[in-house]
Amino acid sequence: MGAGMDPPVPLRTNRDPDAAVLALGAVVLLAIVAIDVALSGTVSLTPWVLIAPMFIATRGTPRETAIVAAAAFLASIGLGAVNDTFGEAIHISHIALALAGGVLAVIAAGIRERLEAERRRTTDLLHRERAERVRQEFASRSSQLLEAPQDAMTMLDAVTGLATPDMADLCIIDLLEPDGSLKGVVARSTDPRDADALRTERGRAPLDPAGEHPVAVAARTGRPLLLPELPTIELERYASSPEHLGLMQRLQYRSAIVVPLSARGRTLGVLSLLRFAGDVPYDDQDFSVARDLARRAALAVDNARLFGELRRAEGQLEAILQNLTEAVTVQDESGELVYANQAAADIMGAASPEELIAMPVAEIGARYWQFTEDGEPFPAGEYPGRRALEGERPEPVVLRQVDRVTHEERWVRLAATPIVSEGGGERLAVTVTEDITEAAQITRRQRFLASATQMLASSLEVEATIEKAAWAMVPDFADWCAVHVPDEQGRLRRMAVADLDVPEPERFEALADEALERTPPGESSLDDVALGASSPDQLASVAVVPLVVPGEETRGAIALVSAGPGRRLSLADLALMEEIGRRAGVAIANARVHAARSHIATTLQRSLLPPRLPDVPGLTIAARFRAAGVSSEVGGDFYDLFPAVNGWMVVIGDVTGKGPVAAAITSLARYTLRTAALYERRPERALERLNDVLVVDPERRQLCTAICAHLSNGDEGVHLRLVCAGHPPPYVLRARGGAEPAGRPGTLLGAFEEIAWEASELDLRPGDTLVLYTDGVTDTTRSGGERFGQARLAALLETCDGLTPEDIAQRIDAALLAFEEGPQRDDLAVLVLRADGVSR
Repeated sequence: MGAGMDPPVPLRTNRDPDAAVLALGAVVLLAIVAIDVALSGTVSLTPWVLIAPMFIATRGTPRETAIVAAAAFLASIGLGAVNDTFGEAIHISHIALALAGGVLAVIAAGIRERLEAERRRTTDLLHRERAERVRQEFASRSSQLLEAPQDAMTMLDAVTGLATPDMADLCIIDLLEPDGSLKGVVARSTDPRDADALRTERGRAPLDPAGEHPVAVAARTGRPLLLPELPTIELERYASSPEHLGLMQRLQYRSAIVVPLSARGRTLGVLSLLRFAGDVPYDDQDFSVARDLARRAALAVDNARLFGELRRAEGQLEAILQNLTEAVTVQDESGELVYANQAAADIMGAASPEELIAMPVAEIGARYWQFTEDGEPFPAGEYPGRRALEGERPEPVVLRQVDRVTHEERWVRLAATPIVSEGGGERLAVTVTEDITEAAQITRRQRFLASATQMLASSLEVEATIEKAAWAMVPDFADWCAVHVPDEQGRLRRMAVADLDVPEPERFEALADEALERTPPGESSLDDVALGASSPDQLASVAVVPLVVPGEETRGAIALVSAGPGRRLSLADLALMEEIGRRAGVAIANARVHAARSHIATTLQRSLLPPRLPDVPGLTIAARFRAAGVSSEVGGDFYDLFPAVNGWMVVIGDVTGKGPVAAAITSLARYTLRTAALYERRPERALERLNDVLVVDPERRQLCTAICAHLSNGDEGVHLRLVCAGHPPPYVLRARGGAEPAGRPGTLLGAFEEIAWEASELDLRPGDTLVLYTDGVTDTTRSGGERFGQARLAALLETCDGLTPEDIAQRIDAALLAFEEGPQRDDLAVLVLRADGVSR
């Protein structure tokens, strides 16, 4: 039902013989026949053909075993002629033994298959029982949770938490606004970062209520949807933006259930349950549980909403009845004050309630600049008291008020309630004003610090980090900001400027330069400067804070200018900007370290590959290499081509891991093989030398795969003696057409102290091509975990007839880039050699 519950594995029956199994049996049988033929006249190995069907019986179906047994029986007949015993008693006994052994192998395969089928059926039954038990437990817990009294948002959060991870990897509730739009969102996931990313995307690009997204469809129609599979083409249809599509593909959406939350004839929102790749798709039972959860959740949320509204109304009435000790005002239908308590007089700058009531409301409002939480001027028509007089029940609003004379800042929360006298006569509006200055300033500064820190950490490029340090101040605290960084001589240089398209940037620049000149190095300053007229609107705050880069004696500086209504900076703001200066310095230092490490890693990576491929008589050569991971990491893929005894040695390999250790082993492998090639003609002997080096220190042993081949000119082209040490097999593209793997599988390097490899020998005639590659090619993946794989590579190489090595390498690289989705996960290397008598 949830993550971690694997679906039952389907059985493979006699009706679908596996070509790979048959091929394996054929290989074993041919090996025995080949050995018997080679030893003909010395000893007869005819009875050994039994090994092939017996071996296949341990892993194949009865039909596959019977096919191999039949082949073994025919081989036993033919081998009589090879061993000159055809028709003799010993030959007949061998045939009988092969027949009896084949029958026994088929019987054994059938018994094994029936046992495996029974085991799978038992596993499937347990899986279903476990899923049903989890569903029942989930339903029980949902009933207990949804019956507990909570407010609406807490209830919605509880619903998402209830569904995750038992029912979903990601649970989303999109809230339906009265105008039909989908704006609010509550989300929970097994990884909190996924839920945060979803909320951010919804906030940036809300779903279109008239669109094709299942949430919009469920909200419009009121019908639940079961989506067992979510192929890429459907995700592209549902995506509200390219970023939304990228998020869905990164999370690997697999299956979904979308159910509207409806109660008392009203749709409150839409509940979405999603499972990612690797989990089982949703079925009808899950669909039934989800609909039951949505029904209960909708009713509980609507009850919580109604209870919350009743509780708020009771609280407002309680505040009035308890001597109105909070800041409370009452307005009549004209909008003027008819009641105010002392707390309201204090917060609005009046000596007494009577003085406050005598003031026109317009005059009271003119005392302050008033802004929304986002810093925009607050619309006069949106005041809760005014909306309450129009018969609305407005949501509370938060205002930032700045005194036009003293520039004192205050944050208030306004909540208004309409009151209609009995009989529907006079309408009043009761407004409760709460001073939340301290909490709002702390929250604002914490939010600013978090946002600025995230911005500074979003890049590891030095220039970009300096640029972001300037924009970290704009627009929250400044309209114009410049970052000055010391150069190699210790002189400050302006490296970045951020501004909000101010009308006179030269004037802001001059104010900042003047403040920078009069501020001692490493210190801060804050001044208010009149911009012209005596109006308080024409005042600018100019601040300088040090830019502290760890490890540098000379400090940089951040100079900024803030102008306009309500933009005066305080000492608390200066302290906050000093903290940004420290964090920006750390970010710049980190970016410089990253740049240095990236340069070192790039240089080291280049040193691990040959600077250029040598000219080899009779060969045309091409290569491709792409490193994966961050630029400061060094991978372990390598290739090389160098002179050897009586020819040339070509090698391609992959060291496990990344970083300095992998780089050291890569270098060790290359130069060990180069040294061995000076006196070893056989590639298997060269690999033995490398293995001896890798296993010297058991505690620091590193594994490595490789292909090593010796190339020498022959009468009909290039002769290869090739050894595979745990590495993917190379492919040979024949001039006459077709691609075929080459080499025998062998043990990887560093695994054991004593290893023996079998070499393969083949000839490359003019026009034949050898393609070597690392596992980064076949392990390239797309969404859903699908690998590029050997089969796709072989099919691609089949299309490369007549192409040059450079074109073949380019075609492979282009195919991988087209197939891959997301970041590259592993290094990849490709080396192509064609025998044609032309060096390049």
